Amino acid sequence: MYQTMAAERAGTRQAVRGRHASRGRTRLTIAEGAILALMALVLAAAAVGPSLMRSADVRETETVKVSQNESLWSIAAGNPVDGLTTAQTVHLIKEMNGLTESVVVDGQLLTVPSHGDAAAMAGR
Repeated sequence: MYQTMAAERAGTRQAVRGRHASRGRTRLTIAEGAILALMALVLAAAAVGPSLMRSADVRETETVKVSQNESLWSIAAGNPVDGLTTAQTVHLIKEMNGLTESVVVDGQLLTVPSHGDAAAMAGR
């Protein structure tokens, strides 16, 4: 009797699997779903990032001289652009100066968004 019930359950499972298989659906594992979601976020960031930089529309710039122990991050934080994070401002400054690295040296001259420009942009 026990063997008969087990066989019936196995047949029921196969029938259920058969129904799902006939729908043509593929189930993703949690890891596969997470990877797909991460890929979608990366693609969205790649698409939106450049438009954020274009929307900064820096009209006025100034030249600053890098001081000892100063970093590109501290320069960007001291020259904020409305609507951009400090990280985005770092990227903008790198772009404005043709830099491929975030390393700056004492005495280096950099073109940065001016403080007046940030204030003017805030009033837009």
